[in-house]
Amino acid sequence: MVDHATHLKAVNHPIRREMLRYVNESQKISREKLIQKLKKEEIINEDSVFQYNMDFLLQAECVKKFEEKDEIFYEILPAGKVIEKF
Repeated sequence: MVDHATHLKAVNHPIRREMLRYVNESQKISREKLIQKLKKEEIINEDSVFQYNMDFLLQAECVKKFEEKDEIFYEILPAGKVIEKF
């Protein structure tokens, strides 16, 4: 179980909030497609920024990471759905 402070830190960060929004809209999204969307919208400019923020969301149990046909995907979890209220 993730503590409340960690959860708030995860969902209140502008980059992570946008990441959650995209994952939530798609229900399931590939890593590559998510990175492309974030770069296109100028939310991130480097893969390392993506990885840092995604690791935080995974640790806070806002998203789930899984592999399908040798591709990485992310799926929204209940803790990440808080973004619907923004």
